[in-house]
Formats: sequence, structure tokens, C-alpha cells
Amino acid sequence: MPKISRPRRAPRRGTLLIAAISGRALARAAADAGLDALVADFFADTDTHAIAVAYRKLPGALSRGFQWASLARALDALAKQAPSPLLGVIYGSGFEDRPALLDQIAKRWPVLGNDAKTVAHIKSPDTFFATLDRLAIPHPATMMERPARDAGWIAKRRCGAGGSHVVPSRLQKSASDIYFQALMEGRTVSALFVADGSRSRILGFSEQWTAPAPGRLWRYGGAVRPAVLSASVEAAATESIAKATKAFGLTGLASADFIVSGNTPYLLEINPRPGATLDIFATAAKPLLRLHLDAVMDGKLPRIPSLDGAAASAVVYAPKRVIVPCNMNWPSWAADLPKPGERIDKQRPICTLLARAGTRGRAKRLVEARTASLLAKIQEWSKGEESEQEERRERNARQGTAEPQRSGRATGARPHR
Repeated sequence: MPKISRPRRAPRRGTLLIAAISGRALARAAADAGLDALVADFFADTDTHAIAVAYRKLPGALSRGFQWASLARALDALAKQAPSPLLGVIYGSGFEDRPALLDQIAKRWPVLGNDAKTVAHIKSPDTFFATLDRLAIPHPATMMERPARDAGWIAKRRCGAGGSHVVPSRLQKSASDIYFQALMEGRTVSALFVADGSRSRILGFSEQWTAPAPGRLWRYGGAVRPAVLSASVEAAATESIAKATKAFGLTGLASADFIVSGNTPYLLEINPRPGATLDIFATAAKPLLRLHLDAVMDGKLPRIPSLDGAAASAVVYAPKRVIVPCNMNWPSWAADLPKPGERIDKQRPICTLLARAGTRGRAKRLVEARTASLLAKIQEWSKGEESEQEERRERNARQGTAEPQRSGRATGARPHR
């Protein structure tokens, strides 16, 4: 087990540097914990601006991911604006395929979470699944080379996230950064947990669903908590996480994804960072980032929290290209809000919707109803845009000018999270 070197104890008030593909959820969690947030991400959502003390949008295409030069400039500039003692850097998604950047960050500020070596081990399928085999943790059959027959297998990109990278094995042509896994039927369940380097504490289980799109059958759609699990399945998943925590030396908030088939939870992956379910597990009683900092800085694990009711979140994807109206009045249950006038290409994420209710069934139905309501509004946006375009074409025709063509590749098209 790696030796844990802990930063200094967290004061009651402090500043966090946040680096992620999308930093809004971490900024919200920081604010809930009474901390100041300085955010560098690729989205520049309007609610991130509202929550964060300062913000920097990272340049370049999201497809290129984090680049050290631009990330370092953004974090340096943000650090100078810290209004309270700077505790260090908390990272979200985007470092799975480039953990060496965490080593670069660690030369300047404390990394408040798992280090580069841990992330590299967890996100390398060779190392990860070999370790699971050694620990007798159930997981789907996994191969680094293409199986002799494609039927019943899926291909996954190494260090991929969000489900969009998963395709049937027969459709995967290049295998340079791909591994293959047996396709299993069952429910996808995620466990949010906090670890201190050797021990772990489960904060809760959620169940996920997909939002299929052409070529992206397993694209992430949303999650609802609590997941309904038998006592034996919950105990088995808890044991798997405990074993993995000790083997990899995990610390802080993390999540583990399982496919539950029959009475067995098969471990798919571990995300060694705060993940996509922060919103639905948020609680005022003990803010999640306080639990994270207690574990990372003090080696302290919480008692199992009591979570009232149920909560759900869903990603809304654009059914066609839309432009966000300048007068858009977003409901209070929407998050990750795009800027007015921003163009969002077809099948790109628009925002995240949240719902709370007394039971998981009601929470999921509520978030689904809110999704349908927002999609109806999107249809109105599209009709308004089409009407404006028609008026411009008629005006240009009368004036003898041509309307410039827009491309979905142009700057400002909203990327995937």
C-alpha cells in the first residue's frame, strides 16, 4: 500500500483550486462546505461563474484534453486571486488519460486527492483487472486483445469516461488504446465512498441509466439514489471496495461502478476522484467536500451518513442544433447552464437537471418529467431560430446578399462533458 503524505489540516475557511472538464459540481460542493472555489474548466457555464470566486475557461478543443501550458497558466492566475488560505487542488474528470499532469500540479500546490501513480494504476485496465483477479473481486471477463469472436463483447477506450466511448466489439476497428469486455446483462449501480488510504466508508449507492444515441449506445443518461439492493449484494460491493481501497491506497471521495447480475456485483471501474453523483448525494448535514478533506488531510472517515428521501439527476442532450435564447429563464432545478447565445450541436449536452422526492421512483419520474418539459422548450427555441433564419434569408434575398453558412465545428459548439 502506498504511503500517504497528508497536507496540513484544513481550516474552517479556505480556497480550493478546481480543475476539471466541467467544474460546476465541484464548485457547488465547495460552496456547500463553506470554501471558496477557483475554477478552471472547458465549459464556462453561467452557474459556475455565479458560484466560483474566480474562473478561467481553458482554451483549445476539448478533444485535445488538458494541456499543461494552458492549465498551468490558468491555475497560476487563479491562485493569485485566492481570498482565503489556499488549500490545494481538487481535480475532477479529464486526468484519467494523463495522470502525469497531477505530478506537475503537485510541484506547485498540494493535490487534495489520489496522486498520479494511483490514478495511473486504477485507470490502466492491465493493472486494474489483474489486481481484481488477485483480490478475488468479481468483474466481467476482460481482454487486452480482440476476442476471436466479437459476439457478446464490447470495446472500451482506455481511460474513457461517460459511456460514449463504449461500442460493440465488431464496430471497433482500431485497437491501439482499446480493451475488450464481455457484455453482461444487469443493472448499473454506482457506489460513492470516501477512503483514508487503507479503509473506506460507503456513503450511498445509486442506479444509473443510459441515454443512447447513434454510435453511442451506452452514453451516460443520469442516476438516482438510493439504489435498491439486497443485503448480500450491498455487502459484496462494500467488501470489493474495501479490498480495492487497501490495494490501491485510495484516498478521498471516489466512486465504483458495478453491473449487478443475479446476486453478484461485478466491478467495472473505479473513479478515484469526486464524480458525477455529487449532486444527488449532497447533504447540508455534512458537506461532501468536508468529508473529502477530512479523509485526505486528517485521515478521518465519517460515520455512515443518514440521507433523507431520494434524488435524481439527468443530462439533457440536444435533439438537434440549438442556440440558447438570450432571455432564457432557467428553472432552479437546472444546472451546468450554457451561456445565452451559445450554440449547442446535435447530441451535445445542454445542461443537467436535478430532482428530489420522497422515494427513488418519484425522484426519477420527476427528473424525467422535467427533461420532457425542457425538451419541449428546446423545440420552441428551434422554431424561433428557424423563423429568424427564414426572415434573414428573405431579407438577404431582397438585398441581394447571401447568408453566411454556420458549421457545427465552429468555435462555440458545446462539447461533451
